[in-house]
Amino acid sequence: MSRAPEATRSRLIAAATAEIRKIGPRRMTVLHVAGGLGMSHANVYRHFPDKTALIDAVLNGWLKGLEQRLGEIVEGPDPADDKLERYFATLSRAYAETLRDDPAIFRLLAEPEPDADEPARHRQRIIQQVGRIVEEGMSTRLFAGSEARRSAQLALDLAHRFVDARAVLLTGDDPSSDARRDRAIRAVIRSLGSRK
Repeated sequence: MSRAPEATRSRLIAAATAEIRKIGPRRMTVLHVAGGLGMSHANVYRHFPDKTALIDAVLNGWLKGLEQRLGEIVEGPDPADDKLERYFATLSRAYAETLRDDPAIFRLLAEPEPDADEPARHRQRIIQQVGRIVEEGMSTRLFAGSEARRSAQLALDLAHRFVDARAVLLTGDDPSSDARRDRAIRAVIRSLGSRK
C-alpha cells in the first residue's frame, strides 16, 4: 500500500502550520498552502474538505501528544486525587508553555475559527478524562458524592482559570501562576473529598 497520500497530508499540515505561524489562520488560504508546496489547490481538497478542516488538523497535531500524556495519567496506577492533581498541572503547564512558545497554534484552541471542530472535540475529551478520574475517586471513596459527571464538571469549573484555553489566553504569562494553580488544584481536590 502506498504511503504517498499520508506523506502529502503531512506536508500540507506542516505547510499550513508554517503559514499560520507566519500570517495567522484568517489570512492563510488553501491556495497559499498549495502554492508553497508547488501543487494545485485541488490537491489540498483531496485531503481536507475545506480550510477549517486543515486548521483543525494543525491543531490536532499539537493536541494529540498532549492528550496522550493526559491519557497516561488517567490510566496510571496512582490514587485518583494524585491523578487529578497531575492531570490539571500537566494540562495547565502545556497550555501556558504553548501560549508562550507557540502562540499562533495556541490561539487555534483559545480563539477557534467559527466552524472549527477540534477545539470542541478536545474539550469533550478533557471532560471525559476528568470524569474517569473522578469516577475512580468515588469508587475508591477518595471523593465523596455519587454523580461523577457533576463532580467532574465542578472540578473543571473550579480549576477553570488554569485549564480553560480562553482563560489562559486572557490572563497571559503570570509569574505567580504555578503557585496559584497548585493552590487551586488542592482546593478542587479538598472540595471533591468533602462533598455531601
